[in-house]
Amino acid sequence: MAQSVIVKKEEKVNAVFEAMKNTEDMEEFKQLFKSMYPKDWERVKQRYNQHTTGKGHPMPEPEKYLANMFKVYHDKKAQ
Repeated sequence: MAQSVIVKKEEKVNAVFEAMKNTEDMEEFKQLFKSMYPKDWERVKQRYNQHTTGKGHPMPEPEKYLANMFKVYHDKKAQ
């Protein structure tokens, strides 16, 4: 089974949402995630760069990766 790029992703994303002033603001989410979890942000960028030499690209570029995380967890919270 493939290992997640971010360990304990759900826990960390929930912590970011709890720290946000406006949980509808994707840019705030991305900035807070980067400041709260800089090592994870570096890991996302490194993993993306590792895949740039192969065929295709199995993951979105790093900013899009964070945007996708925001959308998935934002939608879960809305349910």
